Amino acid sequence: MKKYEFLIVVIGVIFLFFSCNKNQEGVITLKIGKVTEIKVGKTAENSQKGLSLRVDNLNESRCPTGAMCVWEGYASVELHLTTKNGKHDFTLDTHHPPIYKNDTIIEGLKYELIDILPYPILDKEQLIKTVKILVSDK
Repeated sequence: MKKYEFLIVVIGVIFLFFSCNKNQEGVITLKIGKVTEIKVGKTAENSQKGLSLRVDNLNESRCPTGAMCVWEGYASVELHLTTKNGKHDFTLDTHHPPIYKNDTIIEGLKYELIDILPYPILDKEQLIKTVKILVSDK
């Protein structure tokens, strides 16, 4: 009987171990003062500050490498921020102010768009896009 009890405990520990790993899989850490890379549709979290930043959508209109364009164009990213105090939706652009906004301050933290990668290439579809965001104390 003790063999079976031991076997049940071992199976339970293995099950617990694998279920815990699945919860941690794919979590991106949002670091304050450092650039964080987040793929479109993914979320980065900072548990100490109670922040969750999701990249909702990307609008790409930059002039692709290999093309002749009148204007360099720009890309914008739609973000959804959840804090301890509420939810905020905002958009940041690769082109700079005064017309476009590449940073914002929400609840004392500055969110700055550093880059959107990869840069578009003429006649090449790039499905996976990564957004580089710097979150810092203002």
